[in-house]
Amino acid sequence: MTPDIRDLAEGVATCTRLLVEHGILDYSGHVSARLPGTDTILIQPKVVSRAALTAADLLVVDLDGTVVEGRSAPPLETAIHTAVYRSRTDVGFVCHGHPTLAAAFSMTDAALRPLRHFAYVFGEALPVHPDPTHIGSREQGDAVAATLGRATACLLRSHGTVVVADSIEKLLMHCVDLEENARTQVYAAQLGTIQPLTRQEMQRLADDYGSGQSRAEKMWEHYVHKYPQSVGQVR
Repeated sequence: MTPDIRDLAEGVATCTRLLVEHGILDYSGHVSARLPGTDTILIQPKVVSRAALTAADLLVVDLDGTVVEGRSAPPLETAIHTAVYRSRTDVGFVCHGHPTLAAAFSMTDAALRPLRHFAYVFGEALPVHPDPTHIGSREQGDAVAATLGRATACLLRSHGTVVVADSIEKLLMHCVDLEENARTQVYAAQLGTIQPLTRQEMQRLADDYGSGQSRAEKMWEHYVHKYPQSVGQVR
């Protein structure tokens, strides 16, 4: 690996382990990164523990899902990642996870709405993809990418989430924020009628936060110190 690719791979592996700490990934789910200037991505092997993932474990896979570098099989749902990268040139990082509270909103008639101020990035209501099965084919992946559209995240019915970002720090931030916003909505609904952010409020917050990279880096720094056991090489 070149130094740049090594840094990218370290970021993917660290983000993966931190998302395990948050319960967004468990024995399944995966983080990927586009290799800049190429039609290939970094993604973990199917069977390596997310809690033990290192940069050296990562595979290089093309946007058709074929392994270019590495000897292991990629995840069954690599098609989610490759489809998003094909359809969204602005996306550099993708996470498919299984956070409990966010996923619960794919199973009810309650839309997941932006309650917390940081949730402005998710829009008025998260789109829900109707296919509850594993997303294993190119056609299924393309359908998920169509549901995602230009959004930052979408839900997969009775399954989980797809979250995208243009930096690894933002990917961690969006994944954590999405589950925290879902938790807030569950709590708020027990107190009374929820009052989501309005379009005008979301625009003001977008202007206030700017690119969002500063907050993302602040969160990244916090969690790498909070979970030091998940940051260094684990094996």
